[in-house]
Amino acid sequence: MEPMTPEAARHLLDMAHVMRRRTPIQNLLGDVTRCLLAAVPADGVRYDLGDDSGRLWSRVVRAGQDPERPELGSVPPVRSKESLTRSEQDGVHGISIPLGLGETPTGRLVLKRRQGPFSDEEVAVLQRAADLISLGLRSRPFDPPPKPRNPFEDEGPLV
Repeated sequence: MEPMTPEAARHLLDMAHVMRRRTPIQNLLGDVTRCLLAAVPADGVRYDLGDDSGRLWSRVVRAGQDPERPELGSVPPVRSKESLTRSEQDGVHGISIPLGLGETPTGRLVLKRRQGPFSDEEVAVLQRAADLISLGLRSRPFDPPPKPRNPFEDEGPLV
């Protein structure tokens, strides 16, 4: 792999510090995305993570915004032969990087931007970031646990 700039290495180190927090993935995505977009500029990031039962958990994060769910049907399932893919459609350049530390990918990281294609140096940084994300998000719950309800309310389960 190509050597990384000191600035990009610092941003990935910041990302590692964020992922050391013991909190659900949903609560980490804003800070993780901020670090990722500081290392590699993009308009937004989509995280597609698979769970043990084969379902897909996806969130789209744009700079300065809270994570949100993508539209129904807009995210293709993670394939067993997922690979790094670059694309360009209507002036928007995209890159999809598989997540996971084994032979079978467990998700993907998708970045899109309008200001031009991703360079080879940026792809090298993104691959390292994908490895870091794979390690950091491996055993965390996706969403925060439900808030306990008041015992005097009639709706919802008591937690």
